[in-house]
Amino acid sequence: MKTFFQARAHPFVEDAPAGMVYVADFSKMSGARQPSEEDKIFYSAVDTGYISQNVYLFCASEGLSNVALGMVDRQTRTPIMKLREDQQIILSQPVGYPKQEW
Repeated sequence: MKTFFQARAHPFVEDAPAGMVYVADFSKMSGARQPSEEDKIFYSAVDTGYISQNVYLFCASEGLSNVALGMVDRQTRTPIMKLREDQQIILSQPVGYPKQEW
């Protein structure tokens, strides 16, 4: 995962064998009441929190480590993922094995 999770701020995640990137698609947020931009950001963050918590719980049950990272280099990662203007990276969550202390 070095190509995506490589980061000076979080060097410990570079060796993670797997990871999720949570992306909000604001074009899908509509309904009887058109949500404001503030509402879209709020609801996407809440939903991402629910999802990442489920990943945390699964990892805990399987003896895996993970961390939710809000500090994502969006400017670099957005074009790599070919996201549209109405899509935004909310969090990334690398998953791996606990570091062995010897």
